[in-house]
Amino acid sequence: MALVISRQSTALPLTSGKNDGHQFGQTVAAATEGPTEHYYSSRFSPEIVSAESVLTRSPTVESMKSQNVDAVSRFLSQNLPVSYSSSFMMQFIVSKDCFCYFARDESRARLATPDDRAIVGVIAGKILRGALNRDVCTGNVMILAVATEWRRFGVGWELLTKLEHAFHKVASSSITSLKSIFLHVASTNTGAIRFYEKGGYAYEKSECGYYGNRTDGIVMRKYLES
Repeated sequence: MALVISRQSTALPLTSGKNDGHQFGQTVAAATEGPTEHYYSSRFSPEIVSAESVLTRSPTVESMKSQNVDAVSRFLSQNLPVSYSSSFMMQFIVSKDCFCYFARDESRARLATPDDRAIVGVIAGKILRGALNRDVCTGNVMILAVATEWRRFGVGWELLTKLEHAFHKVASSSITSLKSIFLHVASTNTGAIRFYEKGGYAYEKSECGYYGNRTDGIVMRKYLES
């Protein structure tokens, strides 16, 4: 299931710095009355939410490794209405057709515990191969979550693009033909639906009660050029 749902949390004071790997900068509200003298141990400070000055956010995007699995699992449990165990997330490491990436805030890394990589977004998906012809496959975006304070700063786009590129790389490195990429989204999650529509995904069908609690799921699919 692919969701863009996250807990309501607030931004910490951030500073821009040098990042290794992929970078992208965006602006975010922060305190206006001079430099902040301390960092909050929680992401829930109302003082930071109401701040107005602008600093640069520069997260990095990297592949999930075994040492990140527990932190990624915790992040998803905190940001989605469903939980994904560490054992479930391990499939994205051991299978060559599975992928998981996370966005990490470098400026927050010093606040984190040793196994917490200051994660602000996660995406995971896999390639589904045809039962009759394994050279014909489809990409499936299974999970997408971005922390509330990092939404509308390009993190979701960055993660989705990274996963799509991974799907294309598998297809281009073999005789595999990648026909389309699909995902599920809650019918009530209009923000996520608009997000995926902007990325080229279109409504395909509804699945009654897919998310339980009387919430239907919508299948959205992006067809790829041959």
